[in-house]
Amino acid sequence: MPEARSRVSHPARRARSPRPSVPFVVAFLLGLLGPTVSAEEPIEKRLDTIFGEHERYLAFFQQLKDSVVRDDRKAVAGLLNYPLDVFHGRRRTVVRSPVEFLKRYPEVFNENVIRAVKSQEANALFANWQGVMLGHGQVWFSGVCAGKNRDQPCADKVIKVITVNTDAPRT
Repeated sequence: MPEARSRVSHPARRARSPRPSVPFVVAFLLGLLGPTVSAEEPIEKRLDTIFGEHERYLAFFQQLKDSVVRDDRKAVAGLLNYPLDVFHGRRRTVVRSPVEFLKRYPEVFNENVIRAVKSQEANALFANWQGVMLGHGQVWFSGVCAGKNRDQPCADKVIKVITVNTDAPRT
């Protein structure tokens, strides 16, 4: 017959403090990455807290939305940062130029992306340290360095679309 084991824990194990849970550590680290703002705050306050301004971001959003509503593909092409990351599910492709974007417009700005842009309201935008999100992640835009010299600090930022997720959940 097997020997019965004692249920008393080893004294060395009892002396140790418990390890922090993984969700706690992740939440703590995310908190360190950037300012936190409440989703209930007005979008202007959220953008001011995160990016130090809101006027240019809201103007960019309206310009993007108006261009998509008018189906002005050349105007949309001018609002993108190249090379542009485009995700189709887990597959990533890169659009390297406005000419390539215009050729691939129906693939990149598919029905799902267009619907998200058209239905997005400014007061419902989501923003974090990475940028501003439209829909459920179909489009992300943010400030990017206007200068080409990456060895220098960014003195002037322009706002551009940085990522498109064609298969993001529908809005």
